[in-house]
Amino acid sequence: MEFPLKIMLALAVGTVLLASCRSASDRAPSPAPTTPNPDDTLAQPFGTFMSPNVQFEVAAETGTCPETVSLWEFGLGFEGGADHTVVADFAPLATAPAEILQSEDRRIVYAAPLKAGFADCTGTATSQYLSMYAFQFGDGTVQFKLDLRGDDGFRDIRYADISANRPYIHWRAAE
Repeated sequence: MEFPLKIMLALAVGTVLLASCRSASDRAPSPAPTTPNPDDTLAQPFGTFMSPNVQFEVAAETGTCPETVSLWEFGLGFEGGADHTVVADFAPLATAPAEILQSEDRRIVYAAPLKAGFADCTGTATSQYLSMYAFQFGDGTVQFKLDLRGDDGFRDIRYADISANRPYIHWRAAE
């Protein structure tokens, strides 16, 4: 009895896959994500498994301002560009969820009222490396801005909204 090559190949691959599963523990689900380190200096919002991975120093002009502001920034590269997801951490700063103030193809501005301890803060937080992101403090609010207009090349905001009471933006950069 002669078997076609496709069937033989499928049987060989199946045998290898079965042989690689030696015990039930090989099929156990992965462990739950680790909880944040209790020694982290940032306040951990409810339901967050990891601390923000980007911090900006706040340049205070007047009033009592936070030392830093934070965000989560994730990039997924592809040939000729990358998708970026950014979530601003307003939990340590704001008394209410952020709202979208302005929205354009390549620019968006979120705002939220500041906590009482920072309500008199006037200042900014920017980064030369991540110049598309900026935080601005004043008039009892904090604003988070994404501005892609100054960059050459193709850049656009693919999706922007509020997620878990935080500003959420997914944007793309391509050649």
